[in-house]
Amino acid sequence: MHQLPERPVPAPQNGRDYVLLKVRQIPLGYYRYLYEAVGKPYHWTSRRLPDASLSREIHAQNVRLRILYCDGVPAGWFELDVGRAPRDTRLVHFGILPEFRGQGLARHLLSQAITTAFEEQPSALTVETNTLDHPAALPLYRKMGFRPLSTREVSTPAYDD
Repeated sequence: MHQLPERPVPAPQNGRDYVLLKVRQIPLGYYRYLYEAVGKPYHWTSRRLPDASLSREIHAQNVRLRILYCDGVPAGWFELDVGRAPRDTRLVHFGILPEFRGQGLARHLLSQAITTAFEEQPSALTVETNTLDHPAALPLYRKMGFRPLSTREVSTPAYDD
């Protein structure tokens, strides 16, 4: 994606209270809770790291983390990596917690992620997805303005408990 869409997608008008909060130094346990709540069914493994390594990744200066709360409860979150690649921003993680899926929050939260990313004035915003992700992920990314750049085949380690 090379430009900000014309209008952000508002939160659903369903009588619930939605708040998107900027998180500067998220506790590792809370991050792991959000990460696994969203990513475990889709075999996310990139942030299953020892404390020191995870802290280096998510507490880095270039990371922007936001959590969407619904009536005071976490409903979704996203993580952006800004400037690691010159003038590019990457949507590293994005997801809605299972109990909030199907309520129209994904479009709203992705819109917020895109808006937050373009505050950094990148030349491009990128996101990676794969065949293990939620089946609505790729159609949503395309609907919101992302276009395919490349494809590749990779192996993902099994998710052990």
